[in-house]
Amino acid sequence: MIFGFGKKKQDADDDRDEELELITFQGPVSGSPPKLNDNPGLVRAGLVPAKEIVSDAVSRDAQLLRLDPKGAGYLGMMMVDGMKYPGPRLQKQQGNAVTQILKLLAGLNIQERKRPQRGSIKAEYEGQPYEISIDITPTPNGERLSIYIINLKTRPNKPDEIGISEELKEKIREIAGTREGFIGVCGGPRSGLTTSTVGVVRSVDAYVYGVYSIFDTGTWDIPYVTEFEREAEHDLETTIARCQRSEADVVYAPPIKSEEDAKVILEAASKSALIAEFPAKDAVSGLLQLIKWTGSQELVASNVNAIITSKLIRKLCPSCKQAYAPNPKLLAKIGLPKETKALYRHRVQPQELQKGETWDSCPKCQDVGYQGQVAMFELIEMTEGMEEVIRTKPSPDAIRAQMKKDDMLTLQKDGLRLVEEGITSLEELQRTFKS
Repeated sequence: MIFGFGKKKQDADDDRDEELELITFQGPVSGSPPKLNDNPGLVRAGLVPAKEIVSDAVSRDAQLLRLDPKGAGYLGMMMVDGMKYPGPRLQKQQGNAVTQILKLLAGLNIQERKRPQRGSIKAEYEGQPYEISIDITPTPNGERLSIYIINLKTRPNKPDEIGISEELKEKIREIAGTREGFIGVCGGPRSGLTTSTVGVVRSVDAYVYGVYSIFDTGTWDIPYVTEFEREAEHDLETTIARCQRSEADVVYAPPIKSEEDAKVILEAASKSALIAEFPAKDAVSGLLQLIKWTGSQELVASNVNAIITSKLIRKLCPSCKQAYAPNPKLLAKIGLPKETKALYRHRVQPQELQKGETWDSCPKCQDVGYQGQVAMFELIEMTEGMEEVIRTKPSPDAIRAQMKKDDMLTLQKDGLRLVEEGITSLEELQRTFKS
């Protein structure tokens, strides 16, 4: 490895380094083959370094690798389970070559340097399929390269894998079962928004109700959801209307990105249930965003059934997590049942061992104590009380107060459920809400 950070140990007892297997790039997701033969110099300078950098990130289960142009070079950063780690450092010329070759492989314009660009690459690593999304952002020092890594085989897909509890799944089924109204799923950057939305769609009972998707869901596998045949010349309003005439009970709509989208989808929600995602930091902000977009408190109060948001939290490593008996006073303080016999935490580190205790490295999590992420959820239901709040005084405090009055699901409640089930720790829950 030319960067010195891309090797991984064979095992804990062997300090010999195993040479990193390189990822195979298979072309743009868009389908247009990259013109590698037209750019032989770029291929020679950038292809192998790009493979090494991405392979190292994939081998470490990183979800994001970012290369920022800084001074005379590029400074790298990785995100693994929501935590930042140092990435590669590249010389300016090599960083440029890596950026341009990945743009080429993603089907982007390598001549364009002043506008943002996005694309994706099909790839394979150790026999598993990946989607490598490339996000280019121009800066005064050059192009910032953000590489988002998705393992298509291990990506959570079923509601329980995503973090949706049985209680929430039943609630979604009940709400969608009315066959009318809008179910919005909102979240911020890197919140797993699309994953959560797919989980909500999959929570609907597709055996009982006709569930249709009116946009290309890409690589997502959503069983029993019918892909509606769209016409290129039809706008969103026309497409939804055609789908509803096809006796759709639930329509999975494309992400809401504008005021026009919001108005069309909420107005159409009087004729069938609609599910769509949109950007907002939490459920309360999402509800207020819909009011702002549509300019109508009445439309939101009448046609929104629920707003759902999620927040990612790290899961304890199943191989090395440790059980402990919680203090009854602690259980009472945080609101867990007094009958709770055990909670879990990540195991002690070598420096915390007592005299005579031994410590073995964990090959599964590489001694981090956590592996993977899961979502905790929040749900705002449009109860009679919430309708009244939206019509009269839709402020964050008023909405929160009504949520508490109606005992609605909050992120804090769902996070404590994950703690009680031994999926995460109290320490991680506290860290997540502080970050």
